Amino acid sequence: MFMKSTFFISVFTSLLWITAAYGQVNLSDMEPMSADSLQKSVIRYFSPGNGGRDRIWDFSKKLGSRESSQVMFWKDSTGVVSVMEPGRISYYRTTPDTLILIGSESPLKIREYVVGKTAKKFPLEYGDSISEGFRCEGMYCGDHPFREAGTTTVRVDGVGSVVLSGNDTLRNVRRLHTIDAYSVCMDLSYEALDTARLTQVIDERYEWYLPDSQYPIIEAGTSTTYYDMDAIGTTKYAYCNLPEDLAAYYITSEEEDETDEQEGFPDEEQQAADIIHYQIEVHGNVLQMTYGLDEDATIATIVANRMGMVCVSRQWTQEAGQGYSAQIDCSGLRPGIYILYINVNGKVYSEKVTL
Repeated sequence: MFMKSTFFISVFTSLLWITAAYGQVNLSDMEPMSADSLQKSVIRYFSPGNGGRDRIWDFSKKLGSRESSQVMFWKDSTGVVSVMEPGRISYYRTTPDTLILIGSESPLKIREYVVGKTAKKFPLEYGDSISEGFRCEGMYCGDHPFREAGTTTVRVDGVGSVVLSGNDTLRNVRRLHTIDAYSVCMDLSYEALDTARLTQVIDERYEWYLPDSQYPIIEAGTSTTYYDMDAIGTTKYAYCNLPEDLAAYYITSEEEDETDEQEGFPDEEQQAADIIHYQIEVHGNVLQMTYGLDEDATIATIVANRMGMVCVSRQWTQEAGQGYSAQIDCSGLRPGIYILYINVNGKVYSEKVTL
C-alpha cells in the first residue's frame, strides 16, 4: 500500500510540474522585456482523430524525432511578443484574452498584417469558435510584392486528456481546429497585384493546449497550395513543444536512415495509401459524395472560392465500410467554380466543382 501511494504521489507531482512548466508560456502574462523558451521537435505526422468531450489522445508512441530547435519568446516594452525559431520570427499583439498575429519575417518573405489575424481567443471553452478575415502585404526576396487575404476559422473541437510516454497523462487539455483559407497574388509591382493570377492555400491544423498555456503542446496539420484552383502540392507537419528538460525525457531521437514508416516527417516522399474511394456528383447546389473506406477515418471537407475563402466546411468520422454517402449543401453560393478539399486521416484530395 505504501509503495502504491508513493508511486501515485510521484506521478501526481510530476504532472503538476509539467503543467506548471507549460503555464510559463503565457504570452499575454509575460512581463515586458522578459523571455521564455521551448524545444520544438519534429515528430511523425498522425491522424488527429476525433474531437468531442472526454477524449483521450494517445501520443505515447508518436514522439520520436529526427530534429528539434529552440523557440524563443520575447516581449518588448511596447507589449509586442516575438516568437523566434530558426528561419522565422512571428510578431503578436496580445490582450488578456486574444492573441493577434501582426507580422512575420523569414529569409524569403516579410509580412505585415493590414488586418490582424486572430490566432487564439482565451479561455478555450469547448464549442467556442471564431471566424474572421485577415489581410497582409508582403515582400518576397526583397523585390516581389505580394498580398494575402482570406479567413481564419478557429474552433475548440475537443477536450480531454493527452497520454505521453510512460503513460504520463495531462488532463483538461483543449484541442483547437483551425482552418486558414486565403489567396495569394504576387507580381513585380504593387500596381500589378490587382490583376495578378491567384494562388490559393488551405491550411488545416490541430493544436492541443494545456489550460494556462498560449502555445500548443502538440500540433499537426496539412497545407495545400493551388494555382488557379488546381492543386499543386500538400505538406504535412507535426511538432511537439516542450521545455528543454522535459523534451529530453519525452522525445526519443530517431536516426536519419531508419527505413520504417516515416510518413509524418515533412521531407518524406513516400505517399500514404488511399483508404477512401469516392465519386463526386453535383445536383444543383448540393455536392453528393459517395465513398467507401478501407479503414476508420476522420473526414473533413471544405468548399473554397477563387479568393481562397471557406464557403462551406464539414467534418465527421466513419468506420471502415462501403456504400457511404455524404451531402455538402452549397445553397446560397454564387454560380461558379469552387475548390472541394477532402482530408482523410491527413491525406488531402482536391476537386474542381462547378455549381
